Amino acid sequence: MRVFSEQPPRLRTFVVPGNSDPALVFLHGLGSAGVPAFGALAVDPAFEGRTRVLPDLLGCGYSDRPHHLGYSLDDHAAAVADLLDRQHLTSVDLVGHSLGGSIAVVLAYRRPDLVGRLIVLEPNLLPWDGTASVDIARQSEARFVQSGLAALIADADPEWASTLRITDPVALHRTAVGLCVGPEPTVQSMLESLTVPRSFVYGERTGAPSQEHRLASAGVHFAWIADAGHVMMADNREGVVEALRAGLLL
Repeated sequence: MRVFSEQPPRLRTFVVPGNSDPALVFLHGLGSAGVPAFGALAVDPAFEGRTRVLPDLLGCGYSDRPHHLGYSLDDHAAAVADLLDRQHLTSVDLVGHSLGGSIAVVLAYRRPDLVGRLIVLEPNLLPWDGTASVDIARQSEARFVQSGLAALIADADPEWASTLRITDPVALHRTAVGLCVGPEPTVQSMLESLTVPRSFVYGERTGAPSQEHRLASAGVHFAWIADAGHVMMADNREGVVEALRAGLLL
């Protein structure tokens, strides 16, 4: 596994080298990081031979955390686009979970040359759609930095707490606000308008999104993961692997 950084701004990225195209890129969720979220899944034998790219999003993990940045979904998508451009990667198979799914949709919409197939795992589709992001965004930035992040860590499960501890609080708050405010058009509208093969994956315990019929009418394929909630990669890794394999055949 290689590790490299990119300018500007730097995304610390973990890469499992491969010799077959296209690359498989994984974008993690809010307050997480590339390897903790997707590392075990990315090295599954099902993806042997593929180049697998696992960046830490800005403000997360070991990536840069500039405080002049607004951390909107477009800011995050632009940083990932810069990474792919610098590595000369196009038409990638893009997988995103939660926040990462929303960023993946924005990236595919803004830079269609970079994404060949799209698989999103319970992304936030509409403004103020989500629990953790809404709880964070309703606090002031100063309050969240002073005490909100510590309270969030105290209530989080051990795995999420471990990555929250190395997430920049300003970046996390601004990202949550950006996720709640959303881009124009909405993430849902972007997803509906895309023409690349698209899969929406959800956990059985979460349930299908209310927009399933509308998205299906727009050509989005749906898959559900048995015995899994929102963090389906941890709940049923084998099920997610099978869903990704199916999505990559579309």
